Amino acid sequence: MNVEWLTSDQGQQVILKASEFDDTLKANATVRKAFNDISPDLISQAITQAELRRTLAQRWRTDVSSLLLTHDGMSQATRPSVAKYRAQWIKHKFGDKARVLDLTCGLGFDALAFARAGLRVHAIELDEITAQCAMHNLKSVNVPVEIGDALNANIQDFDVVFVDPARRNPKAPKRTDGTTPRILDPNLWSPSWDFISSLAERIPVVAKVAPGISDGIIAQWDAHWVSIDGDVVEAMVSFPSESQKPARSATLIDSTTDTISTFAGGATPPTKSDGKFLVSPDGAITRASALDELASLVNGGLVNEHIGWIYSDDENAIASLRNTVPSPADCFEILDRTKCDAKALAIAIRNLPASGITIMTRGVNVDVDLFRKKIGKQLDRTAPELVLALYRDDAGNVALVCRRL
Repeated sequence: MNVEWLTSDQGQQVILKASEFDDTLKANATVRKAFNDISPDLISQAITQAELRRTLAQRWRTDVSSLLLTHDGMSQATRPSVAKYRAQWIKHKFGDKARVLDLTCGLGFDALAFARAGLRVHAIELDEITAQCAMHNLKSVNVPVEIGDALNANIQDFDVVFVDPARRNPKAPKRTDGTTPRILDPNLWSPSWDFISSLAERIPVVAKVAPGISDGIIAQWDAHWVSIDGDVVEAMVSFPSESQKPARSATLIDSTTDTISTFAGGATPPTKSDGKFLVSPDGAITRASALDELASLVNGGLVNEHIGWIYSDDENAIASLRNTVPSPADCFEILDRTKCDAKALAIAIRNLPASGITIMTRGVNVDVDLFRKKIGKQLDRTAPELVLALYRDDAGNVALVCRRL
């Protein structure tokens, strides 16, 4: 990747021209003809940049036309609303002018948010090409980017270290989308979890990690699962903990309004044997064990102690929850309840028109596509969706026939 050329006036002109086309073959033919004095390799790089910008603009719904991107860097990049939230969180905890060392800056999006929040930032990136992209992406906020190894970084002049370890294998064969496979073992991340933990013994550390990280790994760290527009995108963990018992919480962000809400975890919610409504929490709330606060909002309880769905009979509370931004849950009206059996469900929904059937499961191991075929329901395009919620229960697995509210 020729960063110097891509950031030149000529490179930017070629990227701009390539951005006019959604079809790669058409872009390739047109751009090569328009710039026939430029090497095919450089033309290909410009077209790739145009494609990456288009993909990221659609994903983030924001202007990314000034950025330089890579496939792997983009796959791990922090969304703007989340980066802004993290910057404000660090600012609140460490001070308005806190000195932040972004130890693995990638393409620079977290460092950009830190700088825009008024924090003093120094960024480090091991990969030379990625670092050059970050230099370009951060030039408007004058954040210095050092090409170096996080393992050898000097941390003495900083108040807090932020680290987003690389979780993809750069040496593995690339997939068809240009990315490389994820690394699931935290001690194979770069830098490894062992290194991050040892670093936290010397200086406060905030780390961005995969949302599926096990509680055993982050046992003594505070953890905040972050969801944006209903999609759980990361866990933000910090050490040292602010209390004797490490905190768990869910942070929900609505990207359209930049509205943020937080649900504290830790308390054990009650259970409820039945209800008129079913509440399916945002994934961040479930991962943070913050179900008690949500159950209280709807005057409800868990369907059982093992399953993170909530029963409620409070129609007004459900209506209020549905109008909450960011939305903390999906809500369903329960029409019927039967055993978790395809034949029983086929009978239960026989007279209920449906344009489609969505099957949700918790603790029940079923082949959803095969289960749907066994039900054999005829569909009606003019009818609303029908939702079947299947969950494990000690007295026998349960199926709820629902309409989405």
